[in-house]
Amino acid sequence: MSVARSEDQVLLCIARRRLDPEPAERLRELLQKTLDWDYLLAMAERHCLIPLLHFHLTAPAASPISPDVMSRLQDASYENTRSSLSLTGELIKVFEFLGANGIRAIPFKGPTLAMRAYGDVGLRQFGDLDVLVPKRDVPQVKRLLVRRGFSPTPALNSAQQAALLKFDCAYNFDNGQGVVLDVHWSLVERHSSFAFDPGPFWDRLETVTMGGKELLTLSTEDLLLVLCLHGFTHVWERLGWICDVASLIDQQNNIDWRRVLETANKLGLRRILMLGLLLAGDLLDASIPAEMRQAAGAEAVVKRLAHQVQENLFVERRPLPGLFEGAILNLRMRERKRDRIGSCLRLILTPRSYDWMSLSLPESLFFLYYLLRPVRLARKYGLQLMWDSEDRRASTAGDGLSHP
Repeated sequence: MSVARSEDQVLLCIARRRLDPEPAERLRELLQKTLDWDYLLAMAERHCLIPLLHFHLTAPAASPISPDVMSRLQDASYENTRSSLSLTGELIKVFEFLGANGIRAIPFKGPTLAMRAYGDVGLRQFGDLDVLVPKRDVPQVKRLLVRRGFSPTPALNSAQQAALLKFDCAYNFDNGQGVVLDVHWSLVERHSSFAFDPGPFWDRLETVTMGGKELLTLSTEDLLLVLCLHGFTHVWERLGWICDVASLIDQQNNIDWRRVLETANKLGLRRILMLGLLLAGDLLDASIPAEMRQAAGAEAVVKRLAHQVQENLFVERRPLPGLFEGAILNLRMRERKRDRIGSCLRLILTPRSYDWMSLSLPESLFFLYYLLRPVRLARKYGLQLMWDSEDRRASTAGDGLSHP
């Protein structure tokens, strides 16, 4: 990957828990240059790498940094640590509270990912908490969280809540004191081109110790796949997400790679997995087994998308793919014909929050949402295509008048 700016190269060097001799020497060389620290700090914030930047620049072998820059970086890193510790404490309380009320809740990402990938909750930048619960328990979880001072965001009536449970994957709660809790019953929205049941994940949980408490969380193998899927659904716009994958692989040296690949194949997510591994290996030298790297490099569509991600990683204000671009991208990344067909149907027919928030229907009439969605898409994009066509005709006519 060719990165023009020295500041972006610094981020590629520090986006890992440990620095091997080569990136460490490269970082020392870069720090000798005249750097735009305003840009570097802003990009570190955008890519959620503030704590790692501070960690590596305060290492004994690091080159000296100006006191003003170091003060700004230190303040940002300390604020992240304060927030992370506060969120970790709240997660433990919520976990114990739900458990005491008979609810199985599985925390993932957030503090548990920080501990498993970095060994320190302060070394990963996150701003909310994620827990996975059985879908049947979501109404009870809502009542319990309201008792603890959380409010659902947005507030939903009974019909909207029923639609949320049917068509979405998470319910968001806020306690008004800086704690945002996302309660998941699935890991991807129904309208996503990826549909799978996380049920088997519950049978292979692992423990992580936090604050002297043991919490159950996703197995390393399942978490790795979830991280690759999450990164892809956001077109890997943050280097921090690639860093999560690389750091988890490097920190957990007993990964069952056969199970990772078998699960990905079973769920039709092989290319999604390979893309995450290819990015983590190429950009951050993650310790991926040779056979897995070879398999990832053998997928032409994966290699092309990895190149696009790398080219766009440090582009400022890059637009995310629109509906059609996203649909085409998802189709290319599905390796099975039945998944491609299912993806098209879900993208076109499955209602999204706009549909069921704008029109509340009783559960007995939810089938009408499946009719509303394609009608709304046809109206929206049909008009857009018509306007674009009119603009092209007007432009062509104008060209004809001015260039007879």
